[in-house]
Amino acid sequence: MITIVFAKPKVGKTLYMSCIANELAFERERNKRMRLEILNKNANGFNLTIPKHCISANYDLKMRKFGHTIRKNRKINPFRLGFANEHVDVHYSFEYEAIFITEAQKYFNSRMSAYYPDWQSRYFEQHGHNSMDIFMDTQRPMLIDVNIREISSFVEVLGYKPYYDQLGQVYRVDIKLRKIENSTLFDIYMNSGKTNKNCYTECVETFYCNAYKIYDYKSCKPKFLDGHIGSDIDITEGQEIGQTIEDYIKYLEELDDELPVGFYKRRSAI
Repeated sequence: MITIVFAKPKVGKTLYMSCIANELAFERERNKRMRLEILNKNANGFNLTIPKHCISANYDLKMRKFGHTIRKNRKINPFRLGFANEHVDVHYSFEYEAIFITEAQKYFNSRMSAYYPDWQSRYFEQHGHNSMDIFMDTQRPMLIDVNIREISSFVEVLGYKPYYDQLGQVYRVDIKLRKIENSTLFDIYMNSGKTNKNCYTECVETFYCNAYKIYDYKSCKPKFLDGHIGSDIDITEGQEIGQTIEDYIKYLEELDDELPVGFYKRRSAI
């Protein structure tokens, strides 16, 4: 199953995915089946390492359950999900793996559909034969490649409510959702301006965990410093414009609101 989770910024889409990952990381039956599949392969000539649990993600998770040690995800690059091919070295995908991808539009950009590789498209089409589940979040689901959208279900996150214990720690979170079964209903829902109630089921899912400790929503902060390490913050202040010709000339010389060279560039084929 592929599930596309969408919402506006800071509404809780990655929080929702992380809560699901937290549950699956400790789901006894799923992880047992994963281990048995790998043990069976090893008994037939393979030499595979058995993962501690079934969770893979492109962001850092620290999954927690009372009485258990913290479980961390296998880190993956979504660009490397797919079948073997001559262009990209792909990840090993194991049975019963659960994959979680945040900011999915970066990896499966619908604006690049003309160049979308067949070896990854077929991987998503056939992932169920490997007993896998894939969750991905995005602010705008229409930016996800149509090859993926057409075989997905959808969850819109409307908001969440944390509950705190006497020590001020989160022990429960309720997440309000709209669940849409398939891409046909999703298209109708979006074309109706999200008003067609026949397209979705609205519900609240409850997770008993400290959701804020499962993942760090600020983990991408270093990206904002890329290219700026060693430089300082520009703190140039706005100035009142004078009325003399010299003031006008100075203003126009210092004005920086034009399109920088290289802002738009032609995309090359992949």
